[in-house]
Amino acid sequence: MNTALLPPPAPAPAQPPLLEWTVAFGDADRCVAEVRAGARAFLTRAHLPRPLREDALVVISELVTNTVRHTHAPGSLRLAHGPSGLDVDVSDTSRVLPQPRLAEPGAALGGRGLTLVAALCDSVSVTLDTASGKTVHAHLAPLPPPPRPPAARPPGVARPW
Repeated sequence: MNTALLPPPAPAPAQPPLLEWTVAFGDADRCVAEVRAGARAFLTRAHLPRPLREDALVVISELVTNTVRHTHAPGSLRLAHGPSGLDVDVSDTSRVLPQPRLAEPGAALGGRGLTLVAALCDSVSVTLDTASGKTVHAHLAPLPPPPRPPAARPPGVARPW
């Protein structure tokens, strides 16, 4: 019998840990501010850049507000931050799909939430669950790094055209 010793398998590349936070909320308007405050604290701990953090807070506020206003039922928010970006999941007990609508001209409030969410996110989807209701999932990809300034040329060196 011929046996060969093989080197041990290479370890999988280290992935940054996935940070998660989940909170349940009620059906009162005041809970939106409480959820937003908790989400802000999580996003700050996750070291998200300020522009991404601000976009995420708008998305979270809109989705939680929709749950409170349109389902009149408790819901939950799950945030997960990892290498691919931030995932926002808002679940509720309603099986009615969210419907984007046009805001009425001159109306100060209402009708813009899902349009804002779609504009700020890289993807938005809804999953129905026959037993529990639905989950709206939004994904915000990490921001690209800022462009690097051109390399400095030593004095007296002409720029190539």
